[in-house]
Amino acid sequence: MMMTDLTWKMTSEPIESANGIAYEWTFAGTNTGAWGPDSPATNKSFSFNGVTFMRVENGKITYQGDYYDSLGFQKQLGWIQ
Repeated sequence: MMMTDLTWKMTSEPIESANGIAYEWTFAGTNTGAWGPDSPATNKSFSFNGVTFMRVENGKITYQGDYYDSLGFQKQLGWIQ
C-alpha cells in the first residue's frame, strides 16, 4: 500500500514488566496506491488507533502482536461497506 503522507505515533508511555512491554499508537495517512488486487488505491485518508504487545525473554523479543480495528480501517478506505 502506498501512503505518501504516512504517520505512526506512539500515543502512550510504554507499560513495561519483567517479561514484556505494551504501548498504544495511531497510524494515519492517505491511500495513494493499491494494497493488493482486491484493495485498490482510493486516495482517501484514514486514521486508526492500535496497541502493540511484546513478550521479551532473555533480552529478545519472542512475540509481538499488533491489535487494531481492521474493519474500521477498511471502511474508511471504502473497500467494504
